[in-house]
Amino acid sequence: MGLPLIRLRDGSRLISVIGYETVIGLLNPAISAIYCISLFVFWRQKRDLTYIGIFSLSNAIRSLGYGILYFAFVLGGPVLRIGANALVLLSMMLLSVALSRRYGQRPRYGVLAAIGIVALAALCFYQLVEPSLLARAVIICWAQAALCLPLMVDIAKRPHRAPVEQLFFWLLGLSCLVFFLRPIPFLTPLIAADQIETGFWLIVSITDALICATLGVVIFAIIAADVMDDINAEAQTDALSGLLNRRGFYLRAQSVFARQTVGMPVAAVLSDLDHFKSINDRFGHGNGDRIIQIFSEVLKENAPDEAVIGRQGGEEFVVLLPSGQTGTAHRFAEAVRLAFKERALNVLSSEHSPTASFGIAIAGESDDLSGLMNRADRALYKAKNEGRDCVREVRAVA
Repeated sequence: MGLPLIRLRDGSRLISVIGYETVIGLLNPAISAIYCISLFVFWRQKRDLTYIGIFSLSNAIRSLGYGILYFAFVLGGPVLRIGANALVLLSMMLLSVALSRRYGQRPRYGVLAAIGIVALAALCFYQLVEPSLLARAVIICWAQAALCLPLMVDIAKRPHRAPVEQLFFWLLGLSCLVFFLRPIPFLTPLIAADQIETGFWLIVSITDALICATLGVVIFAIIAADVMDDINAEAQTDALSGLLNRRGFYLRAQSVFARQTVGMPVAAVLSDLDHFKSINDRFGHGNGDRIIQIFSEVLKENAPDEAVIGRQGGEEFVVLLPSGQTGTAHRFAEAVRLAFKERALNVLSSEHSPTASFGIAIAGESDDLSGLMNRADRALYKAKNEGRDCVREVRAVA
């Protein structure tokens, strides 16, 4: 096959490089295969992060697509070219699906399918009915650019983007621009007519390798950040209740406490399961654990979205209601008290119905988080002394 030359129209050589067939057939599939295997290993360790598996599948399909494209160049045949292009488009669709899954959003299957179907139909027409390399180049390149847009929209919609997500966004934008500009060799008057196809495929092979490599590195960085977040979350979560543990609660609560504004303070609701030691002694620790889980579920179901909920240890729980929610603190505590009493009825026996006591404190101007928690603890102590199964509040000293 030899080394292809891109010649200028005056006959002089512009560049001599390794054949694009070699780059497409070896370099591009190899990069994608390496990423596929590495991502698959990651996914095997963190199967709850399903988007990693989809990223791996995307690279597997991309590797297969470029492998088939190599044989399309060597053996010829329009069917191989169409199949290779279909696989390349499918791999990009899966990137979009994976990112949507990462953000907990429903993938844009309709939009992705529409882009893919229109592009493939046009490719078939200009491959089988009216063969045109220029038309096919524009279609496949602009279809890939279009498939970048849902990815960018998913990231742009995020209210708080991590630095690695910002980098991913701009790399996608750059990739979109590269895809859009790829057909330039067909429009430039400098390259000889018989060398236009070689120039185009050299651009495709090199830019695809660069795009795949850079986006792959950023994807690994995103996965690493997610894994670290999971590790931190596990370190801050109470395994039995699924709520924040003491350390996790205070880390989150400090941030919420710092965001309160004048006239819109935060509120702390401290709660304790009544006579919990006797429950463990009489009914066993397994039943005691079940009561803790029921109470935790009731807290999560009744708390507002931005509330910070934690298990302080044993049978004691705490909820920090965010700024602007303090007017509902007493109503929230009463709702939890009644819901828990009803939910836990007959869980242990018809003779014993677990109850909980609650103490409320609303932040004053001179309060820090520690002072607020101390007043909530005094309010809880008051509820215990006044018969339990009730809600009490201790106000800040003016």
